[in-house]
Amino acid sequence: MLKSLAKGLFGSLLGYGGLLLGFWLLREAFIEVNYPLGVLGGLAILAAMYMIAVARSPRPNPSQDQLSNAELSKTEEVDPGDSLDGGNESDQLPP
Repeated sequence: MLKSLAKGLFGSLLGYGGLLLGFWLLREAFIEVNYPLGVLGGLAILAAMYMIAVARSPRPNPSQDQLSNAELSKTEEVDPGDSLDGGNESDQLPP
């Protein structure tokens, strides 16, 4: 658990640092009219947003991966009912 927490925290901090770097590079590109610097800043922002999203994503639980088919079938709905209103009384008219 501590390893997962540290990994998420490190990923978030790295992502926020990447956002800061990307926006600073964009600012410098607009001030100095430097197109490659602007492209690099945009790519840094996209990469940082990806890192933040990956760091915040839930980790798969190993015990959930070991569920048997019988346990999975218990969670599935056997009779979904009428697809229009969710009821099972499709042969009756409403009042």
